[in-house]
Amino acid sequence: MKLKSFIIAIATIIIGSTSINAQTAKEVQATIAKMESKSALCNKGPEAFNSFIAKFSTDEEFMKSRIKLSDAQSTEFAELLVPSNFTAKEPFAKDDDMYYQSWGELQYQKTYLDCGWVDSYVTHTFQFERIDGKWYLYKVIADE
Repeated sequence: MKLKSFIIAIATIIIGSTSINAQTAKEVQATIAKMESKSALCNKGPEAFNSFIAKFSTDEEFMKSRIKLSDAQSTEFAELLVPSNFTAKEPFAKDDDMYYQSWGELQYQKTYLDCGWVDSYVTHTFQFERIDGKWYLYKVIADE
């Protein structure tokens, strides 16, 4: 009986931890609404993040002017550095699985775009930082 209870407890933990990582279309939309909100901390100050990211994710020249990655990160993540990669995306089929991108923590000085597999793990996170009043892509945090 104790073994059965133990197995049920482990299964509950596994199922619960998997659902924490899941990103549904509704959850992604909620992160977009939060990021676009004028009351979001990232939209306070001299440059609103929502205005910055709208241009960063559509204008390649502007995007290039606002990247402050190290040379090593610029080389390692070169294939990711295209404007269309910097928007939240509802879950979609990619490599025979479901992939998403959603806005993570939205701070006054830092904002994060998490990218990963639904019901699995984050593959990488784009970290944006406000420097001298302007937003920049500052770091790519890869899942290790």
